[in-house]
Amino acid sequence: MIISPPYLQARNAGEAESAWITRMLQPDDQRGYPVSRAGSWHGGIHINSRNTAARAEKVRAIADGKVVSFRTPASHALRDTAPLNLNGATDNGYVLLKHEIEIGSGENAKVVFYSLYMHLEALEARVVADAKINRKEMLGTPGRVDGTNAFHFQIFCDDTNITRLTGRKTRELDITQDGRTDVVYGDIHFYLPPKTDFYDKAPEGNSLSTTGLTKVHTSTDALYVSMTLGLGSCTMTTRLEVKDKKGTFEATGEALKNTDGENYEYNLYKNSLSKYKQSPSAGYELMRFGRVINTDHEKLVPNDAPLWMTVNYPGGKGVVNLALPTVKKFSDADFPHWMGWYLVSDDEDTNSQCNSAFIKKMQDDELYESSKDYLIACFPFEWDSATLESRFSWLKNKRDDFEAMSDDEYDTFIKHVESLSFGPGDYPAGKVWNFNPASFITHFRKNMWLESDVISGVMCANTSPKNITTINNISDKSKVFQKAINTVLNKYNLVTFGRVSHFLGQGAIESGYLMSMQEVSQEQIEKKVNVNGVEKTITVGGSIVKDSKKDESSELGHWYGSLASEVDNYFSGNKYNSKGSLIAGSYSWKNGNCGDVDAQKFRGRGFKMLTGLDTYSGYWLYRGWLKKEDFDASWWTDAEYKKKNASKMKKRAPSISEPHKITENEYNCIDTGGYFITGFRTKTLQVMDSDKSTTDDEKVKEVTEKINGADLGLDQRKKATKKAKELLNDEI
Repeated sequence: MIISPPYLQARNAGEAESAWITRMLQPDDQRGYPVSRAGSWHGGIHINSRNTAARAEKVRAIADGKVVSFRTPASHALRDTAPLNLNGATDNGYVLLKHEIEIGSGENAKVVFYSLYMHLEALEARVVADAKINRKEMLGTPGRVDGTNAFHFQIFCDDTNITRLTGRKTRELDITQDGRTDVVYGDIHFYLPPKTDFYDKAPEGNSLSTTGLTKVHTSTDALYVSMTLGLGSCTMTTRLEVKDKKGTFEATGEALKNTDGENYEYNLYKNSLSKYKQSPSAGYELMRFGRVINTDHEKLVPNDAPLWMTVNYPGGKGVVNLALPTVKKFSDADFPHWMGWYLVSDDEDTNSQCNSAFIKKMQDDELYESSKDYLIACFPFEWDSATLESRFSWLKNKRDDFEAMSDDEYDTFIKHVESLSFGPGDYPAGKVWNFNPASFITHFRKNMWLESDVISGVMCANTSPKNITTINNISDKSKVFQKAINTVLNKYNLVTFGRVSHFLGQGAIESGYLMSMQEVSQEQIEKKVNVNGVEKTITVGGSIVKDSKKDESSELGHWYGSLASEVDNYFSGNKYNSKGSLIAGSYSWKNGNCGDVDAQKFRGRGFKMLTGLDTYSGYWLYRGWLKKEDFDASWWTDAEYKKKNASKMKKRAPSISEPHKITENEYNCIDTGGYFITGFRTKTLQVMDSDKSTTDDEKVKEVTEKINGADLGLDQRKKATKKAKELLNDEI
């Protein structure tokens, strides 16, 4: 989900994400969420207007969506008089958007929610029935509410989609089983039950055995541990439920940063090789998520391999095996209640008065103010013109804290509410689930699951808009590779603005915009040319060799070149383009290749074109398809290798029989890119993290040089990366 606030201004120098969002969403404290000062439900927040005499700030769409309802604002004369003016001039213009977005893989990750922008003074011309609205596009100008410059902003969904958005309908998260795997994002959380053992250190060799270790603590209470990975670091925070404040959780001890190794996140690949030698790639997921979530393609060997991490407990810290089955694993996608997220649905009546016993207790315990922003509450939709009487008749009844309205007062009030309400449409009726909009946006900005059209937009960055056929072909490929791209982005924690932009921008060029996941061969033709009256013979590139384009798994059934009839000298010889310029030399004795056969066998494949036996063997080792003891490291340093005499080499080169395994499925194709930048070229990630700009071409050049050692296709890489930033950032 790509989401942003309804107000967009440039960030100040050094301004943190949370501070920027707070600045964009400054609420009116008197019109809070989810309960107003009058004790009635309030589904949104009122955001103070930023309009000045010199400049009118525009309200913008928070995500891609469709207009399902809107109203052109009444004139200023009407807003200043009854029924709109009850306690001050009030604008009645609004836009209601329906958002259909993916937040993960599978049907249950396809979510629908709505955003409402009420009390607008003017609407943009693009706001018409069923109009498609893109994120960041202007919707209108904020107006007035009860004489105050502000607008009402609300985010809600129906009963089906609350389960898809949060993974549950229950108030608290079920801690008897692991959390979702179809949707995983943000921090990783661990529930440690009572009687969990802590040790003085991790066992040697990442063993399961605790022999020789000293037990330093056995927990008596449940502990809740959060792991935050980013910018190379790992931060572990332990929380404990406060005994006299049930439902309130506080950190115990200072958060532990990189206690289990400096640059912990940057070193995940290196540690996966040393700690999980039989299945490093699955081990990488274990360290990244606390479990293997991509079980279709990754298998942990042994399946009970441990995850030893240093964790705080009350009064100290110790090492715990977080992979134990008794320790339950979650992510921010599960909306953990120990992080403040509670689903409130205990108000069973249909009126607008808040009669939630859960909220009443929070108020009595003086916990409401500090907790309200994370409550997800279910109550009647407050703009439904068909339910006015059922929602507001309680106002005619006297309460201890509320004086009953007279009939005239009630009639005046109902006319005011009716002038702001709207009838049925393509949106939920009755009770809906409401989120604090600021909390919703902040939370889902951690989710970087990309729609296929975003991926396609990056891949088409270097394609002319007139080339419809190519654009359609790339769009189709983007749909094919969408799940794999998102899975890999999440696996390698490539979920920040800079990391995603560079990964897609570089991969676009490496993979031929997703159209070519394997290097193709081009006929090399000798051609006679006349240069200054002298006839010369040059070599030029001709047509693409058709067999080199075929899918090796589904069409050929073997790697291209394994049959004598398929031997292709393109890979073992010099390569020229159609103008006769040299593209590249022979692959035969480069990148660990042992002759002409290897030159073709280990041609470029994958999202990041892995080329040569050296890079192939590294990836095979990482995926657990090859054992380290089956070959000798740095075989290319053998004296006979340098003489191009493979048969007399003493060092053993790796044996890989099916090099086309890289392209046998979408996941393997894209995973090569994640492996390459986090494992094979480990400094690439740090360069990506240093990019704080949307226009810094030098950073694109640095990343390009880290990936391919030169600046091949630099202009195209710049365009693709710039397009990715444009689609992902908050600039207008």
